[in-house]
Amino acid sequence: MQKINKRLETLSAFINSGEVILDIGCDHGLLGIYLCLSKNIKVISSDINEKPLAKAKENIKKYNLENKIETRLGNGLEVMSSDVNTIVISGMGKETIIKILKDIKKYHNVKKLVLSPNNDFNQLRYEITKLGFKINRETMVLDHNKYYLISEFVLGYEDIDYYFGKLDLNNDVVKKYYKYIYDKNLRIINELGDSDNIKKRSLMKENNYIKENISL
Repeated sequence: MQKINKRLETLSAFINSGEVILDIGCDHGLLGIYLCLSKNIKVISSDINEKPLAKAKENIKKYNLENKIETRLGNGLEVMSSDVNTIVISGMGKETIIKILKDIKKYHNVKKLVLSPNNDFNQLRYEITKLGFKINRETMVLDHNKYYLISEFVLGYEDIDYYFGKLDLNNDVVKKYYKYIYDKNLRIINELGDSDNIKKRSLMKENNYIKENISL
């Protein structure tokens, strides 16, 4: 099949054979196709917009996977099937992901969430754990000069550090990401000068926490 990006390829490693996937916001359906071809997994590819879903259908047909991948037009959990046990959401902002998953407790068959948000990583961790899930594992991907978090949540509770989650703080990509955050915060602090001391203190506190935990 056509090459998928590093983010989706890494995300697919969090999916196991035998799982039934609902890929919410499937875009062109490439993740579902990759999963079917590599792991023979049942996938429902869904999107709220007709145009990307039409492209997904076209791609699915190209690989003769119409009998393995179902496409559904709809908003988030509205397209849920009773046999789905894993939900995947990638490429959306934290607020959108939380809005989609706010009623996830109603769907008792869902045992796992694989999420790759575009922003607010620590806030997403916090909000998802409030829904009855805990972080099982996480990784960071650098793809086309952008950093992406991929988190696997499973049912349960665990008290964790929401800022770093379960990332390996010795991983080179993780260290580069937090160096990027540290340097960005430093630039903002210097630009603020004598103004907005509350924001400056907040950014300085964040940078101190990064330095305490990671060798930059």
